[in-house]
Amino acid sequence: MSQPKSFGIHCRALLILLPLLVGAHRAAAAELDPLDFSLGELVTQEVITVAKKRQEIGDVAAAVYVVSAEDIARTGVTTLPDALRLVPGVQVAALGNNRWAVSVRGSNGRFANKLLVMVDGRTVYSPLFSGTFWEALDIPMAEVDRIEVIRGPGASIWGANAVNGIVNIITKWSRATQGEELRLTTGNVDHALAYARHGGALDGGHYRVSYQGRVRGESSITPSGRDGSDEWVNHRIGFRMERFTDDWGELQVMGDVYRNESEDYWFVPDITAPGLLRPNPFTQRDTGASLSFSLNQIESDQTERSVQGSWQYFKQTGDVLDETRHTFDLEGQYLFRTGAHELIIGGGLRFNDQWIEANSGLFVINHPHRRYGLVSAFIHDDFTLLPDTLTLTTGLKFEHHTLTGNEWLPNVRLAWQIAPKHLLWGAVSEATRTPAAIETDTSHFPFVLNQMPPVISRVNGAESLRTERMRSYEIGYRGQPDPTVHFDATAYYMKYRNLRTLVPQQSVSVEPPWVVQDVDMSFSAGGRVAGVELALDWQPTAHWRHRLAYTRTQPSAVNTGNAVVDDSTAAYLARVPQEAFSLHTTWKPYSGHAVDMIIRHVDTLIHQQAGVETPPAYTELDLGYAWRYSRQTTVSVVGRNLLDARHAEFGRDYMPMAVREIERAVHVTVQWSLD
Repeated sequence: MSQPKSFGIHCRALLILLPLLVGAHRAAAAELDPLDFSLGELVTQEVITVAKKRQEIGDVAAAVYVVSAEDIARTGVTTLPDALRLVPGVQVAALGNNRWAVSVRGSNGRFANKLLVMVDGRTVYSPLFSGTFWEALDIPMAEVDRIEVIRGPGASIWGANAVNGIVNIITKWSRATQGEELRLTTGNVDHALAYARHGGALDGGHYRVSYQGRVRGESSITPSGRDGSDEWVNHRIGFRMERFTDDWGELQVMGDVYRNESEDYWFVPDITAPGLLRPNPFTQRDTGASLSFSLNQIESDQTERSVQGSWQYFKQTGDVLDETRHTFDLEGQYLFRTGAHELIIGGGLRFNDQWIEANSGLFVINHPHRRYGLVSAFIHDDFTLLPDTLTLTTGLKFEHHTLTGNEWLPNVRLAWQIAPKHLLWGAVSEATRTPAAIETDTSHFPFVLNQMPPVISRVNGAESLRTERMRSYEIGYRGQPDPTVHFDATAYYMKYRNLRTLVPQQSVSVEPPWVVQDVDMSFSAGGRVAGVELALDWQPTAHWRHRLAYTRTQPSAVNTGNAVVDDSTAAYLARVPQEAFSLHTTWKPYSGHAVDMIIRHVDTLIHQQAGVETPPAYTELDLGYAWRYSRQTTVSVVGRNLLDARHAEFGRDYMPMAVREIERAVHVTVQWSLD
């Protein structure tokens, strides 16, 4: 991969462009300012992810938070993981310039598998490991209308893998992105980030087409001083169309094609290398395409129906593994209101056609080609016990998976409006995670155990498949004790069974030049996670807003007495900080100007892996200034991780990846809108 141009060249290019901004005419003062913020929207904002229907966030019996388009515009985030750092309780760690660990309530890592991620309600997680390749999900931030995040399970609506939380990335309507727009970003990390869009009108609707390209440089380095080998290049073309008809209702069609190329390096077992491990750079290439549609029809005030379908193609090639996958989804639901009940019934089909191939000695593929599917049905009922005061929500989802059979996923929630703008709620839910291909169809060699004799581990896929299952208990409060203050608090306790773990075998084999210790994956462990999530918003004036957030997470594995099993289970649950704190201050000195300051403190990771240095706790500062110079032109300058030249955020994952230190970053963005 060629080396990107230097930061200085891009800065000089921006200096040439800046005089053009001075000549831009000012917009009408009455126009809505996209840099605005309002405390009132925290209780009146609509969300759809909790129950697949529109609800005001102040009425929802769940730990839900929304990152708005205005939040994204002011803070200048350029990736989805950085946007999720704005959500209290979401654990985000950068593993480099092109890799992230993102989770909720524990179980974090590059291959975190208990967070369901969707785009406009379309599941985008990878069945290769039941998680998300964030580097391949490079959706333009300019097209994000909001990101709805649920902390806690949502399986009775969304099904398997909605275990610890849900992230639903909701993109803007085409009618909100008419005309042309160009955004250019440059900095010492994002060397070049370009976004271009055209939106137009259709007979009865609107459309848009867009392109985004990114070149992110190799700037993170390892504690030993080696370059991070984490360059990232991404190209994406997308389109969206909406059309309204009297007979069929609202039709949406969306699609994209993309190509992603990212560098990494792992420590590969090598009998001739010092310590028997050799640093091995490699390149991962992801290409993909998707096409989806949704049809929503409101028949009356009492009934609504919708159907949604999608096709996704994903191909990953690299020096370690190749994967090719086609995924087909079809879902439908019907909402009707009768008396004190608001009922939703629905069902869905999903089919995966997947090929996996090994390109190195690290992996052995036992079943290269699999076809498997999922059939589901659910019912959800909001029952008003006392009008405007007490609501009981019950839900049940049935799923049948080709590999694991039948699952029943229940959910009970109670919402009590103890006073206007004061909600007390509680919930008991169950959720499951379906085993992934990497856990069932492969063997791999991730660890060298010792040097004399040269012993290497071989981790074999589980022979007996079981779905990981979790039961969650939650209680929360959300409200405004004062017109200038909003408070959100959640306490939870989650109990897991059938957790994935590693079980060592008693015998070893000699496979020159190695002595091989076999370790089997097994879904036989148990664990618990308890914690609290607190968020306080204070807006003393129309120009100031402060957000305080505190999270405490306490995972623990059920002790079996086997050190390998217990350590493996603990690593699975507890690669998260015990405590995290943030202060986010927004100041609008004048209309069209916004300053954001975010202070983050992240505790050291709970799990201490023997022989591997754990990154220490860190405190960092992000600063951003956004200036809407005119209706057409916005300029922003953002600095991230300003307190240290570099710091590490995560340790070694299951695979022998390098630990990287994240550098201080600065970038400038110029946006032209011609709508």
